[in-house]
Amino acid sequence: MISITSLLLDKELETKKHVESLAFNRAASSIGETKAIDYIEKELKSVKLDSQYEYFQWTGPTRILMRVSYLVVITYLLLSRLFLLLILYIVIKVSFERTRQLTLVKKESSKNIYTKIPAKEERFKRPVVIFSAHYDSISANISFRTQVMMFLIYRLIIGFYICIIFILSIWLTLDILSNNYTIPTDVIILVSILSLFGIGTSIPILYLVFNEKPSSSSIDNASGVAILIELAKLFKKNPLEKFDIYFVWTGAEEWGLKGSKKFCSDHFFHLNEEYDLNKSININIDMVGTYIGLLDKVGFPLKKRLNKNINNILEATANSLNIPINRFNKMIEPKSDHTIFRRCARRARKKLQIVFFHSDKDSKYIHSLRDTPDKCTAENLNGCLTICYQALRSIDLRVE
Repeated sequence: MISITSLLLDKELETKKHVESLAFNRAASSIGETKAIDYIEKELKSVKLDSQYEYFQWTGPTRILMRVSYLVVITYLLLSRLFLLLILYIVIKVSFERTRQLTLVKKESSKNIYTKIPAKEERFKRPVVIFSAHYDSISANISFRTQVMMFLIYRLIIGFYICIIFILSIWLTLDILSNNYTIPTDVIILVSILSLFGIGTSIPILYLVFNEKPSSSSIDNASGVAILIELAKLFKKNPLEKFDIYFVWTGAEEWGLKGSKKFCSDHFFHLNEEYDLNKSININIDMVGTYIGLLDKVGFPLKKRLNKNINNILEATANSLNIPINRFNKMIEPKSDHTIFRRCARRARKKLQIVFFHSDKDSKYIHSLRDTPDKCTAENLNGCLTICYQALRSIDLRVE
């Protein structure tokens, strides 16, 4: 077994180097994203770890704006009783293969990369550890907290708009069935104004996520990528006795956790069939910057623990190694890949324990030019890595 002393002093731990090497724009569906995933694959190959890609498509903000525009046009045609134009459009759209595939804005493409390190003891229904970290980045022209507030307001506006459209659609349907047109012209004008307002509020959102000088996104989340790379190398040298380990680097996390949704959609059934998920763990590392943060409880007013006892083990391990760690609670849980694993486990009625490393106070830096490699100290990166490594070694010894 690799000792903790050698871990702390091992010159081969290159977490800081990885963060610096990944300090470029890694926006989803960009050349930078491909460059980042190629870097991860190269590092895995250096220790003869085979990896696999899984590709997926997702809907970007421009495509969403176009769909809102389509909805506005269709609603206006319905309210104006221009049914022939709407029917003509639908007929043309579905009649030909080329028109069915035709779209003004294509879907975005992204991919995950993952690798597996089997346990030394291969037995049926053994437990598994799934490490996850997203490698994509996003850049914005305003602070992260302002983004959160504006996206919340935007969702409320769009939600209100959809409710109005739903009510008017029922009204229009009843009108058609009764052959009695009662929708006033003033209502049509109001809907038109609301439609323009809906589109108008979408345009600033596109501006917010566009920055001519993209962030290097070191804290969020080159840090997690770097830690997983080095952990994979360490466990390749000395696997756990009773746990298989998956390392998953996900894409398009910043656009709705698309990569983790893809991975769980494709693999969770198999994971549930092969492993004992009641004794398994998902460790998601999303931001290790100026300190090591560990989410403990979420919700209000009665906060719920993220896991049963793994956080206690991690904290005890950190204390034994004299590595500072900050357990914290959040009323609103940060959206990251671990939430998808927990959702799938809940649906499968499994007690998969979830761990979330997240330096929440560093949110003031992320998605901006302030998120630079110097804020990810080697001590914190290697500290998080060492805590995970030693804690899993300890847990591995306790499994029956």
